[in-house]
This record gives sequence, C-alpha cells and structure tokens, in this order.
Amino acid sequence: MGEWQPANVFEERLGEALAVGDLVFCLGLLRHAEFVLPITTAAAAGHEPVVWPIEADDERTWLMVYTSIEAMRAGTGGAFQHGRVASLPELAAAWPDLRWGLAINPGLPVHFFLEPGAVARLAVPSLVQDREVEPESGVAIVQKLLRPRDVHAYLADGEFRVSGYCHHALDVAHIATPTVLADALGQSAEEMVTEEGSVVILRWYAVGPDLYRTPYGGVDEETMTAVAGWVIEEPPFIGMGLVPNVGQLIREYKVDGVELPYGAEIYELTIEGVERRRAMYDGDLGRWRVVHDAPVGVPDGRHGSESS
Repeated sequence: MGEWQPANVFEERLGEALAVGDLVFCLGLLRHAEFVLPITTAAAAGHEPVVWPIEADDERTWLMVYTSIEAMRAGTGGAFQHGRVASLPELAAAWPDLRWGLAINPGLPVHFFLEPGAVARLAVPSLVQDREVEPESGVAIVQKLLRPRDVHAYLADGEFRVSGYCHHALDVAHIATPTVLADALGQSAEEMVTEEGSVVILRWYAVGPDLYRTPYGGVDEETMTAVAGWVIEEPPFIGMGLVPNVGQLIREYKVDGVELPYGAEIYELTIEGVERRRAMYDGDLGRWRVVHDAPVGVPDGRHGSESS
C-alpha cells in the first residue's frame, strides 16, 4: 500500500480528531457518514452476486467498509476498484450477523474497529440520545398499528395503556397505503388490515423518552450478548433497533404498560390513502372521545375537530 492521503474534508477531520485522541468526536462524525463497501469487478458488472466484504481474526469477523472510494482502493492495495455506498442505518437494517463487528478503513492509518453493540447504538440512537443531540426537535411522535379486534379495548373498554412495539411516526410518514405500511413494519396484512382495506393507527407523543427503550438484542442469548442488548425475540427480529425489513429504515421501541398522554389519537388509514382521525384520548376525563374529522394529510396529531 502506498502512502494514503485524505480524499476529502471529512477524512481530514476524522484523522485530526483521531490524532488527538478525541474518539467521541470521531464517533459523532462516523454516525452520519456514508461508507463504501468493496465489491468485485464482476459484481459491479452484474455478473455475480454482491457479497458482504469481511475479514476475520482471532477475535471476531469484521465487515469491511471505507470512508471513500479512494480510501478503499488504498486500504485494499488496489484489490477492489468498485464499491457500493451505504449509511450506518442502512448497514444496520441488513446486518448479516449480530456477532460481527465493523472495520472502518482497515489497512489505513485512520481506522476504527467497532463492536456490534457500538454499531447498533451509533446507527440507531435511543429517543433519549436523539433528544440530547437535537433538543430543539421536540417530543417525538410514535405510533402503533392496532389489530381491528383490539380497537374495542380502547374505544369501548377505555384502555389507556400500551405495551409491545411501537415505531417512530416520522419514519413512515411517506407511506400512504395500508398493506404497504403493514408490510414495511414486518406485520401481517391479513392480521392488521380491516375488511374495508384500512389499517388502524394509535399515535401519541412519546412523553418520558426513557420509557421507550430501543430493542437492542438478538434471537438467543449469544446474539443478545454480542450487541450488549437486553431483549430476545423470535426471528425475523434483527436486534439493531429497526423493524425487520431490509428495505425500510424504521426505528422501533419497546414499551411496557406506558400510559398514553392527553391527546393520543386513533387514526384510520383508508385503502384510498386517506387518514381520518377516529378518536382522541382525554386524559383529564380518562376516556376516549370519538371524533368525526375530514381527511388529514399530515400526521402531526393536531388536525380535526372533536365531538363528545
């Protein structure tokens, strides 16, 4: 390998931070970076499948990525000339093995080796971390699909708590088709879609972000431990804080009996792609109020009028 020089300002800043031992700043830079994964010339031409570029040592297997195409060519001694670009969340969504780590710029002076738990937390920070980094972003809005048979528990029985998995509403704001939404969340359309072709969405402000735990974990004790996680679930659970769908980047959270805040809402997303608010939770009275809204276009929890 010849002498390597940073190819861009990002690599210059990364090298400067590493030189003075500022690993926190380095990780902050890496969190929002795009990486190049080496692929063969044949794979680039479509003549063979693209495979994950890995190297192994006595400690573990490492997924190899570089911070630029120039860094990749220098770090591999020219063995790879082509690459595909991916962000850290995109890598996490398709992570092939929870026991693998991430080798950034192997073979170069400016390099990092991240354990799988560090990869998960960099790629998918918790709600608490999101708020610390961007305090002006306000309280996150989360939501959860309700099975048609579960709606009765809220509207008729007055249920005001929620358990299980919910997801960041912002990450699915672009999806306006009930079956596509269910599929994006890795949920069964047969179970979630009503006879009319709609889905029912429970949406609320995530007050108390520490109650919304990012589900780092695995499908068994070994993979849970590998990512320093806390939860074990059946496949297709991926354990990196995202819903089990390689084609989507949707953050999910696990809650246990969280009390819904005042103003929580139940929406119907129709087969025509129209959202209608159906009910709002009145925390002062401890009951749901049925509402009759015109269609809404922005799921921000502030539209419509109510009737008792």
